[in-house]
Amino acid sequence: YDPAAAPKQGTTLVELTVNHLRDAHGIVGERPQGVFTPLVLVPQGAMATCCCCCPLCYVSIPQGFSAIVAKFGGIVEGDMPDGTWSPGWHCFSPLLSVNYLVSKQLVVFDTPVKDVKTKDNISVNLDVMILFEIENAREFVLRMGAAKLDDLLRAAQEEALRQMAMETMVEKIYDLQGHNTKHIADELNKSKFNGFGVKIHHFTVKNVSIHGEIANDWEEKTLLEPKTNMQHMKQKFDRQQLNNDEGKQKLREELENVRMAAEQKTEVVKNKAVKETSQVVAQTERDIAQLEASRDVEAQQLLTNAELEVSKLNSQILALEREVKSKTQAESGKIAAEAENYAKQKDTAVKIEVAKKHANGKKALGEAEGETSAAFAARRAHEGELKRLDILEQMALKSDKKIATSQENTISMSHDNAVVTQVAQQGLEAMRAKLAEVTTTSLAKIQAAPRQQSIR
Repeated sequence: YDPAAAPKQGTTLVELTVNHLRDAHGIVGERPQGVFTPLVLVPQGAMATCCCCCPLCYVSIPQGFSAIVAKFGGIVEGDMPDGTWSPGWHCFSPLLSVNYLVSKQLVVFDTPVKDVKTKDNISVNLDVMILFEIENAREFVLRMGAAKLDDLLRAAQEEALRQMAMETMVEKIYDLQGHNTKHIADELNKSKFNGFGVKIHHFTVKNVSIHGEIANDWEEKTLLEPKTNMQHMKQKFDRQQLNNDEGKQKLREELENVRMAAEQKTEVVKNKAVKETSQVVAQTERDIAQLEASRDVEAQQLLTNAELEVSKLNSQILALEREVKSKTQAESGKIAAEAENYAKQKDTAVKIEVAKKHANGKKALGEAEGETSAAFAARRAHEGELKRLDILEQMALKSDKKIATSQENTISMSHDNAVVTQVAQQGLEAMRAKLAEVTTTSLAKIQAAPRQQSIR
């Protein structure tokens, strides 16, 4: 296309030159200057290359396109029904070249038509959307092309719209929006586009506009009835809402009464159930008490019978024990008597023997004492006196004992004038006197003893 060309209103179909086949997908989805729609692409290069930029003998035709291949300017038939080449990898001679890529996608052609006269000679503007596709890429490229298709579509839709508007009053012109126009699409395909490999799928009026005051007047006329209906519906809605509120309140009261009645009924049933449960519990407790009493009586009876049996067994055991004990005692008494008799015999024999030995010893001791009685009499007396002195010494060494003289006791000078102390002091004095007497007698006897021995 010519970049310097002024864009037309709405969609503008163009034939676009690209550098390489691989750029096709990126270009076909764009709209240069926001209005141009690429329909046919003319690639400058098609061969694949390796890393060293050397061309290879195969070509990759992108998906979504029909490729037209030529050799020295002549069309080379492809594997598709329309004579084009299918997408994918193809082994190409260097003499072949891809001249055109035609898009297979559905294309939207959207253009406005202005100042269309209605049946009552009122000017309106109509905006139409045509949805079409290229079914035979070879026929389309060779016989028409993108630019001619753009002109033909504009002329065809303007003719169809003016014909529709001439048959429609202005008050019904808005009814054309979304109107069933399949017959128009079929007529256009049959009369104008089938021979060029183009098929129109839909012909739709998407917008209708009327100029200035006429549009406002018709809008008021058109909207009067809807507004009136809307007001009526609003009033009906308000009445319905009021009725609904009253019905809701009434239903709420009825439900509240039903709830209260149900609660009362439930309370009655509950009280009845509680009463019946209490009766059952009381009867159960009485039955349990009776069963427990019967059980206790039976247990007591069994216990009494067991105790009676035990008593009988104890009596039998006691009788047996007594019988065994009497027999045992009799046997043990007999054995004890025999043992005692034997022990007495032995004891008697021993005593007799001991008596004999004792008598002999006493006899020998008497003889010995008779010989030395005079010599040991003074010594024995002296040893007895020493024992008494030792006892008095032990008493005198105790710190908790106090010894006072007879004179101190008589004149009451002793602070601890106890009876025991007095008796001890008196005994001490008597022992001293006795000791002096015994010492004198013993000395006399000792002195006399050598004399007697010498006489013997």
